[in-house]
Amino acid sequence: MKSSSKFAFIASIFLFFSCAESLDFNQIDDYVNKPIFKASLTYFTVVPADFFDSTGTIQQNSISETTNFDALQSKFVKDNLVKLDLDVAIKNEFDREVKIRVEFLNNNVTVYTFTPIIIQGNTLNYKYLEEIEIASNSAILNTTQVKITAELENTGIQLNLNDPSEFEFKSSVTMYIESSF
Repeated sequence: MKSSSKFAFIASIFLFFSCAESLDFNQIDDYVNKPIFKASLTYFTVVPADFFDSTGTIQQNSISETTNFDALQSKFVKDNLVKLDLDVAIKNEFDREVKIRVEFLNNNVTVYTFTPIIIQGNTLNYKYLEEIEIASNSAILNTTQVKITAELENTGIQLNLNDPSEFEFKSSVTMYIESSF
């Protein structure tokens, strides 16, 4: 039994000291955290009646809405955001083209305008993605509002006020963060 005790003792010493390496406590400085956050931006559904005045006789060719958007107001986001994606899904049951304009505003002043999105009539599954590199578009970090404008193609023929067809707009933003300790 003495030889097995000596063997166990020598093996233990070998295991404890053969793989010893000094710890590098500075490696945390090289670590970069890269979380990705996705959030709903805006959603709406309109029918032809929404493009008419309260009397139902005069058609407007565009409607717009401005909403508050405070996702970019955090100091952490402002300091570490590297890229932002606008994801859009659209269903256009109307018999005409619709143009969507998305603008990021700061106190009602445009800081970034996305490429206009043109959706042909009767397009039921339209997808759109626009990527923004923050390094070349840093003004976007001042965004406090989002303005969406839907503009109908002027065909010269008025929409049918009672038509049940819909235009549905869904959007989200994906924020890419890079932060180190």
